[in-house]
Amino acid sequence: MLRKKYNTFIVRYLILLILICSVTIGKGQTAPAADNNYLQPESIMQIHSPHKATIYSALVPGLGQIYNKKYWKLPILYGATGIFIYAFDLNNDRYHKYKNAYNDMYEGKIINFEGYTSEDVLLRLRDKYERDRNLNVIVLAAIYMLNVVDATVDAHLFDYNINDDLSLNVQPTINRTYNNQNTIGISCSFSFNKKK
Repeated sequence: MLRKKYNTFIVRYLILLILICSVTIGKGQTAPAADNNYLQPESIMQIHSPHKATIYSALVPGLGQIYNKKYWKLPILYGATGIFIYAFDLNNDRYHKYKNAYNDMYEGKIINFEGYTSEDVLLRLRDKYERDRNLNVIVLAAIYMLNVVDATVDAHLFDYNINDDLSLNVQPTINRTYNNQNTIGISCSFSFNKKK
């Protein structure tokens, strides 16, 4: 009964997710025009929305990176997620195996399990795999949060223009000290010219 309710919840969640994605992915926002006579229709630019990237990544990990056109991040994201899901499953199975073995040995049903005859050893192994399983959950949550933050930051920097015009100006300079003496030095100044 509980499994049927869980499966129904998953199906409803996926249908809702597909509806949200299909409604919002196709829509583009346009920049507001200050003067409609001056602005030509072909010069209206699409605004890349950090809010959309955040929502997409929160709903489906990796969808925000697709929205930001950072496709190369998907194998890293899904590879790391797959590794830690596999590790979680492995540690969870071993945790339950040693937990059941410890309970059986404690109750006197068995005296030997995989060569271990001490309850303390089984208890330590059970605790080790439980700790590793819990650590895997924490790492998976961190990967999920990093996915959302990465999509948000990438969306904010999507239209950021990086210009190669960086100049360094070095020249000698003469400065006066507090007691009116001249000192000779070097002045360095950086200039960043904004690309138009």
